[in-house]
Amino acid sequence: MLIDPLSWWTSEVSEFAPVGHVLRSHLCDRWTRFHSLPESKRYAESESEHEEVLRRHLVVANELFTAGEPLYVYRSHVSERRLKGKLKHMLAGNQLREAMVRLPTGLSIQYEGDGYYCVRALATRWVPLCFGTLTRQVADCEESGVTFVSPATKNIFCPYDGGMDVFLATSSPRSLEAKFQSWMSKREDRQ
Repeated sequence: MLIDPLSWWTSEVSEFAPVGHVLRSHLCDRWTRFHSLPESKRYAESESEHEEVLRRHLVVANELFTAGEPLYVYRSHVSERRLKGKLKHMLAGNQLREAMVRLPTGLSIQYEGDGYYCVRALATRWVPLCFGTLTRQVADCEESGVTFVSPATKNIFCPYDGGMDVFLATSSPRSLEAKFQSWMSKREDRQ
């Protein structure tokens, strides 16, 4: 039986859009954050820094997901452009499902349009096939609003330009923080 990732998200995880800064407000007890580069540097300026970004993202994602595990990948944008002709919505070379839902931000400050995200999804498996390309696109601000979720464990990985928001359902975020303490913000709010 084929499960629709969009329906699964709203019934199993949250009524709010799968976006890191949105989920922090609603899943705060499951949340932690890691930075992509030393000293909280936001953007890579060399190939070696891009390699460090990918390495950190892969190490953390491999803590959440196992090889070959089914995953849902979501892309959430404030507005959804209409495509003409035979063009399809794509994410790192993979076609997103044609179905789209509008999910609320759930944020008290509505700074994002009408307070909704247009969300599309892709059902795949955890193999870093498109992960490297997608991580670089997010790190370079070429893509945004990307979220990886395991339907089996409900672990959530949200890369952004500068780091990753992680929501753990299978263990305490503190156990992951202990492993990667040096990748965390020095700020008290962990931002």
